[in-house]
Amino acid sequence: MELTREEVIARLRRQIADRGSQQDWARAAGVSPTYLGDVLKGRRVPGDRILLALGVQRVERFVSLEAQS
Repeated sequence: MELTREEVIARLRRQIADRGSQQDWARAAGVSPTYLGDVLKGRRVPGDRILLALGVQRVERFVSLEAQS
């Protein structure tokens, strides 16, 4: 199932709420609380450790700009 960045961040926010705090979630995922805060504020994209903790994988896609017939 494809997820938008907003859906990934929403999933992250739910997990943080379940864990109790950003600090606890960051520690469990092996990332710094500062980095996690930057991701939540949209300053940085979620990296591999955050995605792994969420059970999400980044997939690169290419889309043609030409009209499909």
